[in-house]
Amino acid sequence: MRSRAVPILLTLAGSALCWWPLLIEPNLELRWWVPLVCVALGASLSTVLCPGDWLLFPAASAIGAFSGLCAGYRIWWPSDPIAGPWVPISVAGNTALAVVVAVVAVAAGRRVRLSTTIHRRAAWLSLVACVAFGPVELALTPPFVAHRISLNDQIAAERFESLKNAVQQTASDPKDQVRICDGSALKRHYSGPRFSEEDWHRITGNYVKQDGYFFMVYCREQGGYTIDTMPARTKGDGTRSFCTDESGRIGCGMNFNGSRYACTSCTQ
Repeated sequence: MRSRAVPILLTLAGSALCWWPLLIEPNLELRWWVPLVCVALGASLSTVLCPGDWLLFPAASAIGAFSGLCAGYRIWWPSDPIAGPWVPISVAGNTALAVVVAVVAVAAGRRVRLSTTIHRRAAWLSLVACVAFGPVELALTPPFVAHRISLNDQIAAERFESLKNAVQQTASDPKDQVRICDGSALKRHYSGPRFSEEDWHRITGNYVKQDGYFFMVYCREQGGYTIDTMPARTKGDGTRSFCTDESGRIGCGMNFNGSRYACTSCTQ
């Protein structure tokens, strides 16, 4: 009886915990289907190990997914107010997907027979690894997010400085001084981390996103310009904001001051 209960409990636990790395904020931004892979592996491996109880594993996967999502959202309620009302739909939809995936995985697992002790041990280890996926990802999230933010901050500073130099050189070039709003003219003087070709077409007047930061050259000011750089999300993408204009002074944000878009002081 105990040997039958263990794979059922492991299937339930794995199906519950695999969602948590996606719900914590900030997270590692795993693909939405990664938990479903964990659900499928758990159900199929349990079926291989206990083929006589195959009917129980889709039920265990469903109960685990539902309880794990409910508990996860209770711990990490979405910070985005727009996402809050969608939580019940997310729980219902993902639970339904977990059931479908588990049924297919169980059907596949019933076709597999383990002929040696080594294969059975490998299956047990794989099942335990599925259960450990969620807790391990949660433990790795803080240091990996911190590293991502640090790297994004560094790259954003390099992009901003190179973009500032490119705008200044374009403005001082007699051939290009009237073409600050032309991304191709800025690109010729830019030497920092790469922007895509589409970015260069949009950056003069629209924010473009690279490595967790938004960048824009606002060039519609009479006889001037404003360069603004800010993290896409202050929680998870970056910690710094940069701004400058034709005066050359560095600020930490861009606001409309009544007559134009201007940089705000970093002390505000």
